Amino acid sequence: MLTAVAGTAGVLTIGAWAFVAWGSKRRQPWLLAPITLAIVVLVAVGEPGWAFLPMAALAAGSFAELVIGAREAPALRTKYPDAPLSTERWAAAVAAPFRVALAEPWDVVTRPQLRRRYRKVLELEWGLVDRASLLEAVDRLWAELHTAHSTDLVVDLRTGVMRSRPAKTGAESRTIVLTLEQVARMRAVTGADDSADTVVIGAYQWWKSAHLVRLACGGATLDWLSQGETQNLLRRVASDLQRRYASWQQLAEAFHGGYLLWRGGAFDDAGRVWTALGLLTTDPASPWNLLPWDMPLERAPHEGGVANTHPG
Repeated sequence: MLTAVAGTAGVLTIGAWAFVAWGSKRRQPWLLAPITLAIVVLVAVGEPGWAFLPMAALAAGSFAELVIGAREAPALRTKYPDAPLSTERWAAAVAAPFRVALAEPWDVVTRPQLRRRYRKVLELEWGLVDRASLLEAVDRLWAELHTAHSTDLVVDLRTGVMRSRPAKTGAESRTIVLTLEQVARMRAVTGADDSADTVVIGAYQWWKSAHLVRLACGGATLDWLSQGETQNLLRRVASDLQRRYASWQQLAEAFHGGYLLWRGGAFDDAGRVWTALGLLTTDPASPWNLLPWDMPLERAPHEGGVANTHPG
């Protein structure tokens, strides 16, 4: 009887651990694997009573991961530090803040460990639930970037007010109030000295190209995009963005200002991306400081609509 109870409890405990480990953003829960082996061995050799001790340890470790794992600080990690330069690697660096915020390698396009998170984020932020809605969002964002008039961001460093300044008269303008820390970051990232009252970030809206990279990575991870479609989209985004800005520094400025405006200045969990932006801007190991902005990029073979670059 005790053996049956221990066996059932062991299966449930190991199943719960496997679920937590698979969905975790960290490697630590997989280090508990030897404990699962101990449970199996103790039950198999007829020592069910002793099996409850490793079960308790495994359950405690799984619970700790649920509480602590999600709070891991943003970190700059690279899965392939010695990988050769490539267009896909360059494109992945564009959206690196969103991976660094999760302490995930920034240089991986398809990340099975993030399937659940991508599914949740794509639905909550974009309303995407399948391949069709993803392709529609990609084409919509691509069209928005290429049809909208150029917009500058004007940052008043004295009053802490940032507003968009559309080139077209009468176009909608947005204004947000920055915190002291945000003002200090904007001053640092733009290189404005203490005597500067105002800085202008030109054509800031092209930072949204990072969203296209996110959609490509999410689509690839969820199997909504084929490898060819993902590669084609990343190449188009990279080539397009490279023509818009002259350096990673310009992208960093636009990303900082555009992200603040996009989030309305309020962060909550989004503060992790803000922290990641700081790491990517200042850390010598950051791809924004290592990858050459003007490296030759491979062109996408098609120039039609983004969603129609590959059939199927």
